[in-house]
Amino acid sequence: MRITKFMVSVVMVLTLGVITASAFTKTVTIKVEGMKCAKCSGSVSKALKATEGVEDVQVSHDKGEAVIKYDDAKLDETKLREVINKTGFKAVENPTQ
Repeated sequence: MRITKFMVSVVMVLTLGVITASAFTKTVTIKVEGMKCAKCSGSVSKALKATEGVEDVQVSHDKGEAVIKYDDAKLDETKLREVINKTGFKAVENPTQ
């Protein structure tokens, strides 16, 4: 009985490890309208960095874009766009997606 419980525990731990390993980091570039200065891009960057699952952010007001590295198990591109829109700037939908 103890061996069976032990084996079930081992299988569960290994399964959880495989599920966790299947999640990976993605990088997306989102065009952002309305940023005119470093303070603007700083506001977008701060909001994104405060979002759980975001690993790295580079926001450029000159290029009008945010390059975001994130854990796709914790959030998706739609959520990232929502975060940007809540800052008062507009995450532009990419027509090719």
